[in-house]
Amino acid sequence: MIKRKNLLPIFFVILVVISFTAIAIVNLINFEDYVVADVLQISGSTVIIGNNCTAIISDTSPERAQAIDDGIRGIMQQRPGTYDIFSDILKSFNISLEYVTLDSFVNEIYYSNLYLKSGSKILKLDVRPSDAIALALRTNSTIYLNKTLLNEVGKKIC
Repeated sequence: MIKRKNLLPIFFVILVVISFTAIAIVNLINFEDYVVADVLQISGSTVIIGNNCTAIISDTSPERAQAIDDGIRGIMQQRPGTYDIFSDILKSFNISLEYVTLDSFVNEIYYSNLYLKSGSKILKLDVRPSDAIALALRTNSTIYLNKTLLNEVGKKIC
């Protein structure tokens, strides 16, 4: 019997592929409102992501922090994880992860989006920031951080 947990990555990929047939072009971000961000440090389950001397310091689960750290180091565990599998599926279907945006912080929750491209179609997906970052690192995609978010929540680290 196949467990529901094992079907989640397959369901997600099917959803993405079907979405590309239904969605043409979505509004892209205004790049003037964003800065390119880097994951500056992982410490336990704390992720520090920022631009220059300002960063957002956020906690996530130990598993997600490890997935982000593996992405930074280019490490694949003994068996592929969900992010590795999803990255491989994107490549196999000629879908590129154009970029990731970290957009807002509302009611103690961070919000982000993936921008996927297949041919001339672009799909914007609402995702958890930790998932977006882990996938962006595996696909060498740019991570953009909203300037307003960085100014409101960011901390000076230099």
